[in-house]
Amino acid sequence: MRFSTPDWQGWSKSAFKRLNIDTQCVICARQGRDFLDLCDDCESQMQHCLHTDASGYTSRLCLACGVLLSGTGDQICGNCNDSSSPFLRIVAPYRYEFPLDRLLHAFKYRNQRVLGRIFGVLLANSVRAVTPEGMALPVRLIPVPLHASRHQERGYNQSADIARWCARDLGLCTGNQVVTREFDTGSLAGLNRVERQLRILGAFRAHHSVAGQHLAIVDDVLTTGSTARELARELYDRGALSVELWVLARTSRER
Repeated sequence: MRFSTPDWQGWSKSAFKRLNIDTQCVICARQGRDFLDLCDDCESQMQHCLHTDASGYTSRLCLACGVLLSGTGDQICGNCNDSSSPFLRIVAPYRYEFPLDRLLHAFKYRNQRVLGRIFGVLLANSVRAVTPEGMALPVRLIPVPLHASRHQERGYNQSADIARWCARDLGLCTGNQVVTREFDTGSLAGLNRVERQLRILGAFRAHHSVAGQHLAIVDDVLTTGSTARELARELYDRGALSVELWVLARTSRER
């Protein structure tokens, strides 16, 4: 006798709909989308890296360096196209601007972990939107790890929360245990690109199980990219076939 596997996710969604439990937007407290505590109006206030303002002016942030450009050309500026990048592609849907910057700060420093699900789903939706039909997704998402002392102090890793919800929405695996941060680099805020690269050098150690895999690094905000590049270097040194970078927000170089 053969038994079919129950569709628990589909059953739970149906059950919640029958219970008529509404979601509530975390910004305005009005009704949110189905299974996402964010409404369309408030999400529309989040500026995308490719953004058209009220006057009709379109600008974009280079996903690699953060420079502000006009027009709707490639996602990477000419200077970055001419330089080598460790990433197969970068997915960064939003600019690190109001109101998203306030939400990310609350998520990271005020223990507002409910936001992790929202950010993970938004990132998953963005990955779907930019992934061509037939293109395979990475097999594992690698959140940027915290050092053990920083993790103990904060109580959670915000990147791991985003990666977990994103992976769940896309049907992927996470690799929370395959990379460790060997020493505490301290805060990198306020450091320039060279200072960040020197501070983060050799900070990560990856398990040999990443060999032969297509991976995606997941983080909350992309600033200079020094941390993600160093982590990508370690993953390649351990035999990873390709590494993508998925972040929720990109800072502007002018910020």
